[in-house]
Amino acid sequence: MTLEDTQVMRIHEGQAETLKPEQFQQVIAHTLETSKHPLRDCAILQVGYRCGLRAMEIALLNLDDLMDDKGNIREQVTLRKKTTKGHRGGTAFFNHPALLDALSTYLVQNRSTKSTEYKNVFISRKSTPFSPSSMSRLVSTLYSNAGYERASNHSGRRSLAANLNKQNVSVYNVSKILRHSSITTTVNHYLSVDKDTLAELVKSVDNG
Repeated sequence: MTLEDTQVMRIHEGQAETLKPEQFQQVIAHTLETSKHPLRDCAILQVGYRCGLRAMEIALLNLDDLMDDKGNIREQVTLRKKTTKGHRGGTAFFNHPALLDALSTYLVQNRSTKSTEYKNVFISRKSTPFSPSSMSRLVSTLYSNAGYERASNHSGRRSLAANLNKQNVSVYNVSKILRHSSITTTVNHYLSVDKDTLAELVKSVDNG
């Protein structure tokens, strides 16, 4: 990975806009309607939003990682160390229904028709793999085109953390899902409490 790739991936990691589920659905609908590669691009967005994969990890994900010997999508995907930040590897969970639907549709209707020597799950229009930086740019562009100009390639990952937090998932489990080496990273850069949540907490207090 080049220095440029690393720099691009770090841009806005802690400031990328988070999207609520209904906002993400707007992005998906817009992408399906306007993208030149709608099935591929929606599948990429779903992987980032539902699994929390970084741009590098999405770009380097290959078919052997994703699918078992019978051609089924693995619900728990083991990420190879060389494809992950810090070369730590880890497990990503590919079990959300919307994700599985988008990936299955893309694999059957698009990826299977590509004549290429590469095993990367996501292939560019030139039938070559994405680099981490080109994947990052693509995801940021898809969000921007849908009206979310403050969103970036890291928005999917941060949105996953925010949505899990709102469902009262423990910080420890959020950290494990995001594959952070330190829970401090999760707390300092990924979790925040919005005013609506604070208001509900105050409202629910029994003051006697």
